[in-house]
Amino acid sequence: MENDTPFPSIEIFEVLTSTLDSIHQAAAEGAPEWTTHIAREQTKGRGQQARPWWSPSGAGLWMSTLLRPRTSRKTWGGIALVAGAATRSALRSLGVKTVELRWPNDLYVDSRKLGGILAESRSLSTGAWISLGIGINIDLESSELRKEAPGDLRDTIICLREAGPPSESEPEIIALSILEELRNLYKRFQRGEALAELLGESLCLDGRKVSVERSGEIALLGTATGLGNNGELLVTDEKGTIHEIVTAGVSWDV
Repeated sequence: MENDTPFPSIEIFEVLTSTLDSIHQAAAEGAPEWTTHIAREQTKGRGQQARPWWSPSGAGLWMSTLLRPRTSRKTWGGIALVAGAATRSALRSLGVKTVELRWPNDLYVDSRKLGGILAESRSLSTGAWISLGIGINIDLESSELRKEAPGDLRDTIICLREAGPPSESEPEIIALSILEELRNLYKRFQRGEALAELLGESLCLDGRKVSVERSGEIALLGTATGLGNNGELLVTDEKGTIHEIVTAGVSWDV
């Protein structure tokens, strides 16, 4: 898509189980790249490792976009980080200057979670695609929605209204701002530019102490030292061994 080509019209739904699923369905039916769905509410939103994603009505931007990358699928692991950098840039342009992108797919402000990104790939005989989900808390305060949040989230999440406030709070307008930022980064990604170049200052890793939790294994304590070619987190342990982390839970600055 050229930079002056309009995006397909964003489809807005009052309630969906998950925008990730509705985009997968649209993709299987032949929808064009950049098809985007927004739900006012998700009843079964999900995040990394299929964890529930709390997405109540009127509280945030719950969107997914269809991408059909032409690069090798082994590179697709970096898409969530690229989308995270685009989202961070869009939010900064709207006045929220302190957003931090954390590997692999989270957005934080003041050590509280503002949002996250999830890139799910699927394929049919007709081709492969990514359903790129982005969730951002916009307003948890005016309707006292925070009181309804699951107990483990209540004190660990933040919304744009607290963090900014942003110059714009309409989900559709925030979504368009993100898509505009993503379009250029995605074009560069498809040209094969290194992730480090694409992410720039968006992702600060080097020298941060981390604890990596992987299913069935003892937590890995070490120092983040950078990214692999396809978005892997590189962690050096106390013996100097470098580990490539593809998927895991990570605690930062431990």
